[in-house]
This record gives sequence, structure tokens and C-alpha cells, in this order.
Amino acid sequence: MTRMLSHLGALAFAACLTIPALASAGAQEPTPQGTPAFVSAKAIAEQLGARIQPRDEDEFHVGTSFTAVLGAPEKLSAFGLKEMHAGARVTVARIAPDKIRVEIDEMDPVPANTGATLKLDSKGSLVAVK
Repeated sequence: MTRMLSHLGALAFAACLTIPALASAGAQEPTPQGTPAFVSAKAIAEQLGARIQPRDEDEFHVGTSFTAVLGAPEKLSAFGLKEMHAGARVTVARIAPDKIRVEIDEMDPVPANTGATLKLDSKGSLVAVK
């Protein structure tokens, strides 16, 4: 009986060591057909006319977000967003492999905000959803 329990304990210990390794090995985020495998946070910010602070990692994974400062407000109209003033806060989140959520807030001259969900094409370019 003691011998059987020690074998079960060893098996349980081995399972505890291997299950997280197997889970992380298969944790690659699935990418729908036509979605780029690598999406650059800097490239997304540039398309929106925003300036992003330097980051350790430029890859923009699903479930992550960043905040930037709007520098070229005229670029927003291409995505169906109302034009805001330079200096507005831009919050960008990758909510799915092929979808980006953009929220823009400003306090001056009056409080205002706008937002939209945009799609990523196969080249990593943002496209307005109709």
C-alpha cells in the first residue's frame, strides 16, 4: 500500500511539472486567415497619428493595450473617427487577432471622446469596419 501511494505521488508530481509546459507550448494565439502573425504597436500608433512611448517589446499581442498621445489628428478621419485635437489621449487595445479597439479622449478645449473597433488586414494595416 505504501509503495502504491509513493508511485501515485511521483506520478502526481510529474504531472504537475509537465502540464504547465504543455499548456505554454500550445498557447500560440490562433490567427484567422489573412491576419498577420506579427503586429507592431508602433506601426498601429503611426497609422492612427499617435506617438507612443518606447517599449521593450514592439509586438502587439491579443489582450494587450497601450496609451499614446495624438500628434496628427487628421489621420483619424480615414477610420471614421471624429477629429480630435493634438495632445488627446489615445488608448489602443488588441481585442482579437484581427480587431483593434481605439478610444480617444481629450479635455481641452472641451471634454470629448470618440472610439471605434477597427480590423487588421493581412498586411497589418488598420481598416474601418462598416
